[in-house]
Amino acid sequence: MIYLRRDSSETKRKILTVCVRLFLEQGYKNTSVSQIVDEAGVARGSYLNLFPTKDRILLELTETMFGGQFGVARNIADSKLLPVYAYAVETAIQLTLTELNENLREIYIEAYSLPDTSEYIYLHTTAELKQIFGENFPDDTESDFYEMEIGTAGLM
Repeated sequence: MIYLRRDSSETKRKILTVCVRLFLEQGYKNTSVSQIVDEAGVARGSYLNLFPTKDRILLELTETMFGGQFGVARNIADSKLLPVYAYAVETAIQLTLTELNENLREIYIEAYSLPDTSEYIYLHTTAELKQIFGENFPDDTESDFYEMEIGTAGLM
Protein backbone atom coordinates (compact mmCIF):
# COMPACT_ATOMS: atom_id res chain seq x y z
CA MET A 1 0.00 0.00 0.00
CA ILE A 2 1.33 3.44 -0.94
CA TYR A 3 0.71 6.41 1.34
CA LEU A 4 0.95 9.88 -0.05
CA ARG A 5 2.64 12.26 2.29
CA ARG A 6 0.92 15.62 2.44
CA ASP A 7 3.10 18.72 2.23
CA SER A 8 3.46 20.17 5.73
CA SER A 9 2.84 23.71 4.46
CA GLU A 10 -0.48 22.56 2.99
CA THR A 11 -1.36 20.79 6.26
CA LYS A 12 -0.44 23.90 8.22
CA ARG A 13 -2.57 26.09 5.94
CA LYS A 14 -5.55 23.76 6.34
CA ILE A 15 -5.21 23.72 10.13
CA LEU A 16 -4.88 27.50 10.40
CA THR A 17 -7.83 28.09 8.06
CA VAL A 18 -10.04 25.79 10.12
CA CYS A 19 -8.82 27.40 13.35
CA VAL A 20 -9.68 30.90 12.21
CA ARG A 21 -13.21 29.81 11.35
CA LEU A 22 -13.74 27.75 14.52
CA PHE A 23 -12.21 30.37 16.83
CA LEU A 24 -14.44 33.08 15.36
CA GLU A 25 -17.55 30.87 15.41
CA GLN A 26 -17.23 29.30 18.85
CA GLY A 27 -14.27 30.92 20.58
CA TYR A 28 -10.71 29.89 21.28
CA LYS A 29 -11.41 28.08 24.55
CA ASN A 30 -14.44 26.22 23.18
CA THR A 31 -12.53 24.84 20.19
CA SER A 32 -10.94 21.47 20.86
CA VAL A 33 -7.91 19.97 19.18
CA SER A 34 -10.12 17.04 18.11
CA GLN A 35 -12.45 19.45 16.29
CA ILE A 36 -9.52 21.12 14.57
CA VAL A 37 -8.02 17.80 13.44
CA ASP A 38 -11.39 16.45 12.24
CA GLU A 39 -12.43 19.58 10.36
CA ALA A 40 -9.02 20.07 8.79
CA GLY A 41 -8.95 16.42 7.72
CA VAL A 42 -5.43 15.89 9.01
CA ALA A 43 -3.86 13.21 11.16
CA ARG A 44 -3.47 14.09 14.83
CA GLY A 45 0.25 13.31 14.56
CA SER A 46 0.64 15.79 11.71
CA TYR A 47 -1.16 18.39 13.78
CA LEU A 48 1.05 17.74 16.80
CA ASN A 49 4.23 17.91 14.71
CA LEU A 50 3.25 21.39 13.53
CA PHE A 51 1.51 22.62 16.68
CA PRO A 52 2.50 20.81 19.89
CA THR A 53 -0.11 22.90 21.73
CA LYS A 54 -3.20 24.88 20.76
CA ASP A 55 -1.39 27.95 22.08
CA ARG A 56 1.15 27.55 19.26
CA ILE A 57 -1.68 27.99 16.76
CA LEU A 58 -2.65 31.21 18.50
CA LEU A 59 0.96 32.38 18.29
CA GLU A 60 1.04 31.65 14.56
CA LEU A 61 -2.22 33.53 14.02
CA THR A 62 -1.01 36.42 16.19
CA GLU A 63 2.20 36.68 14.17
CA THR A 64 0.19 36.78 10.95
CA MET A 65 -2.27 39.35 12.26
CA PHE A 66 0.25 41.66 13.90
CA GLY A 67 2.65 41.24 11.00
CA GLY A 68 0.37 43.25 8.73
CA GLN A 69 -1.65 45.30 11.16
CA PHE A 70 0.48 48.44 11.17
CA GLY A 71 0.88 48.26 7.39
CA VAL A 72 -2.89 48.27 6.99
CA ALA A 73 -3.15 51.21 9.39
CA ARG A 74 -0.50 53.12 7.44
CA ASN A 75 -2.43 52.51 4.22
CA ILE A 76 -5.63 53.81 5.80
CA ALA A 77 -3.99 56.88 7.35
CA ASP A 78 -2.94 59.59 4.92
CA SER A 79 0.81 59.38 4.29
CA LYS A 80 1.04 63.17 4.71
CA LEU A 81 -0.11 62.86 8.31
CA LEU A 82 2.19 62.29 11.25
CA PRO A 83 3.00 58.61 11.99
CA VAL A 84 1.03 58.86 15.24
CA TYR A 85 -2.13 58.79 13.13
CA ALA A 86 -1.24 55.31 11.86
CA TYR A 87 -0.90 54.23 15.50
CA ALA A 88 -4.31 55.74 16.26
CA VAL A 89 -5.85 53.93 13.28
CA GLU A 90 -4.23 50.64 14.32
CA THR A 91 -5.60 51.03 17.85
CA ALA A 92 -9.05 51.95 16.53
CA ILE A 93 -9.04 48.85 14.29
CA GLN A 94 -8.22 46.60 17.25
CA LEU A 95 -10.89 48.14 19.44
CA THR A 96 -13.50 47.98 16.69
CA LEU A 97 -12.77 44.35 15.86
CA THR A 98 -12.99 43.28 19.49
CA GLU A 99 -16.29 45.11 19.90
CA LEU A 100 -17.79 43.49 16.80
CA ASN A 101 -17.24 39.88 17.81
CA GLU A 102 -17.12 38.45 21.32
CA ASN A 103 -15.12 35.43 20.17
CA LEU A 104 -12.55 37.71 18.56
CA ARG A 105 -12.36 39.64 21.84
CA GLU A 106 -11.66 36.33 23.60
CA ILE A 107 -8.87 35.61 21.09
CA TYR A 108 -7.32 39.00 21.84
CA ILE A 109 -7.55 38.39 25.58
CA GLU A 110 -5.92 34.99 25.20
CA ALA A 111 -3.20 36.43 22.96
CA TYR A 112 -2.40 39.14 25.51
CA SER A 113 -2.56 36.60 28.39
CA LEU A 114 -0.34 33.81 27.10
CA PRO A 115 3.42 34.31 27.58
CA ASP A 116 4.60 33.56 24.03
CA THR A 117 1.90 35.47 22.20
CA SER A 118 1.98 38.48 24.52
CA GLU A 119 5.77 38.65 24.25
CA TYR A 120 5.50 38.60 20.45
CA ILE A 121 2.91 41.40 20.58
CA TYR A 122 5.00 43.47 23.00
CA LEU A 123 8.20 43.10 20.97
CA HIS A 124 6.51 43.74 17.63
CA THR A 125 4.63 46.77 18.91
CA THR A 126 7.73 48.07 20.71
CA ALA A 127 9.53 48.27 17.36
CA GLU A 128 6.55 50.14 15.88
CA LEU A 129 6.35 52.54 18.82
CA LYS A 130 10.05 53.29 18.57
CA GLN A 131 9.66 53.97 14.86
CA ILE A 132 6.60 56.20 15.39
CA PHE A 133 7.65 58.07 18.55
CA GLY A 134 11.44 57.76 18.47
CA GLU A 135 11.92 61.31 17.18
CA ASN A 136 9.80 62.70 20.01
CA PHE A 137 11.68 60.69 22.66
CA PRO A 138 15.27 60.48 21.38
CA ASP A 139 16.68 59.52 24.78
CA ASP A 140 14.28 56.63 25.31
CA THR A 141 15.72 53.15 24.99
CA GLU A 142 14.17 50.03 23.53
CA SER A 143 13.33 49.07 27.10
CA ASP A 144 11.45 52.35 27.61
CA PHE A 145 9.31 51.71 24.54
CA TYR A 146 8.77 48.12 25.68
CA GLU A 147 7.47 49.37 29.03
CA MET A 148 5.20 51.87 27.24
CA GLU A 149 3.78 49.03 25.18
CA ILE A 150 3.08 46.92 28.25
CA GLY A 151 1.34 49.89 29.85
CA THR A 152 -0.82 50.67 26.83
CA ALA A 153 -1.60 46.97 26.31
CA GLY A 154 -2.90 46.87 29.87
CA LEU A 155 -5.23 49.74 29.05
CA MET A 156 -6.49 47.92 25.97
